[in-house]
Amino acid sequence: MRRKIRQYLPALLLYVQRCVGGERGFLFSVRTRDVCGVDRRCGQAVRRLMMSLVAKGLARRYKKGTYLIERSAVEEVLTVLKEWI
Repeated sequence: MRRKIRQYLPALLLYVQRCVGGERGFLFSVRTRDVCGVDRRCGQAVRRLMMSLVAKGLARRYKKGTYLIERSAVEEVLTVLKEWI
């Protein structure tokens, strides 16, 4: 993975860890704007990271900038993100 993408990986990991504990339901959403704000480079990096999770079957793309992760797959998502660091 490229260095610029790795720079924003801890922000995504922290966001996912926070979402796991707070919300109800069987899935939660990862919004690129919530992770990065208005930083376009971060947004592009998070998009690439999330699309690689989609390719592995761990997440679903809901709409532009929004991805859904099921709570049953959270542990696997966290281990994959920690491996990429």
